[in-house]
Amino acid sequence: MNTYIRQLLPSDKILMENMQTEIEDDYIIRIFEILCTGNHVLFGLFYNNQLVSTAGYSVFASAYAMLGRLRSDIRYQGNGYSNRITKYVLDQAFQNKDVEWAGANTQAHNAPAQKVLNRIDLEKQTEFYGCTAKTLDGISGAEETWREITQTDEKLKLLNTYHVHENTFFPLECYYPFPSSPKLFQEDQIKSWRFFQENGHPPLITKKNIKKEVYLHAIYPYKDLFQRRGLWNTIAKAQHALQIQHPDKKVHVWIDIPAAIIDQLPNAHPFELDSPWLLYGIDREAWANL
Repeated sequence: MNTYIRQLLPSDKILMENMQTEIEDDYIIRIFEILCTGNHVLFGLFYNNQLVSTAGYSVFASAYAMLGRLRSDIRYQGNGYSNRITKYVLDQAFQNKDVEWAGANTQAHNAPAQKVLNRIDLEKQTEFYGCTAKTLDGISGAEETWREITQTDEKLKLLNTYHVHENTFFPLECYYPFPSSPKLFQEDQIKSWRFFQENGHPPLITKKNIKKEVYLHAIYPYKDLFQRRGLWNTIAKAQHALQIQHPDKKVHVWIDIPAAIIDQLPNAHPFELDSPWLLYGIDREAWANL
């Protein structure tokens, strides 16, 4: 059996298009060239010179690698190719000496992906719902909005106090949460993030993120999410401000809600709920001891 794994190049797109994955309008094909360059790396497993499985990773903040893009040709399933290429990609990610943590994000209904991640010794670290809404009508009220923090040094202090020290999982982008650490928060990046705080409580952070749609990405991963007066009104006001900046696009809201409190959502909530996301991961020390 002639099988091998190699890194894919932008010129390999036709090989990806010829795979039979039964995924309609696969985003990997749409942005294939991007996923083969820059901080993104994509690998392919070949059987008799035919591409039959893919997986890759992206590096964030130099120290975090997120695995993904796992695809299999249905004609070659059942041969352990997904396990093999995912383990290979994990090992390749840690060949980058700056990478301190590697993980993968998959939805709860994707049992095959979870089996693969368990087999390569990644452990489930957190569970959350990626909730999206076109408007916050029905959940925002008339309460006063929170005070905005604009100084970068104050922003860094809040991140260190309420995320690094509290060991939160911070969604650097939509779909991409990571264990909080000082390396995750680059000063140049957080200058564009908006911070809001009320009476010394944990801060709300909002930022723009584009994932096909334009999102106001709101970050508040705490258990009192539904008890804090003025929080949802502050998010709604930030959404409106971002909408003014993008008059030709509809700005949606995205917020990651921990699974432990999702049942606290009010009945009239405006969010679209899908299967929860499960974050699996492993740090360098644990990987080295496998």
